[in-house]
Amino acid sequence: MLLTLIGFCALIALLELDTTYVGQILISRPLFVGTIVGALTGNLFLGLQIGIFTELIYIDYLPIGGAIPPSGAITASVALLMNYFFKMDIYFAFFVGIVCGQMFAFVEKYLRNRRSQLLDKVEKDLLEKKVTPGTIMFKSIALEFGAIFIFLILSVILFGPLFSYLHQDITDKIHVAFKFAYYIVPWVGLCGLFLSFSTKPKED
Repeated sequence: MLLTLIGFCALIALLELDTTYVGQILISRPLFVGTIVGALTGNLFLGLQIGIFTELIYIDYLPIGGAIPPSGAITASVALLMNYFFKMDIYFAFFVGIVCGQMFAFVEKYLRNRRSQLLDKVEKDLLEKKVTPGTIMFKSIALEFGAIFIFLILSVILFGPLFSYLHQDITDKIHVAFKFAYYIVPWVGLCGLFLSFSTKPKED
């Protein structure tokens, strides 16, 4: 299990780098990540479904200015990994993924604040030619990859058994509530999408 988990987390961390650090060719989108992870775990349709649901639920989150939205890639992938490794019902695992996606936003915020504190030192080192731009970029990307990788490993190892226990211990009525909330997600997302496109600026 551990080696398989390490492989999945390394792949997801590489795809997540596309968000802002490398490429930005949309391979970090939940739809793509969910489809890839779903295919690798033997359930392509489920991965596609989780990818679409995640896209819809985060459709109004925009990375404008200093705002850091939840990670859709981590939300989708954690949900699928919980389902794969712990046989957790997907309607419950999806909300575990949302929790992890939200938590990673705080990790990302910390990393960005830390980098901003080092800007003066980095600029000084560049002017004195102690380091090269390529070295700084490589270290920054490697740090981000490591942070995503470790976060994913810890999320699955720590939250997996915990939420798996809760998943088995909760009552049937709560299961029904989670199932209802899961299947209503795309409708909520579609309503938000409709309102976004239907809103027109007021004429003077």
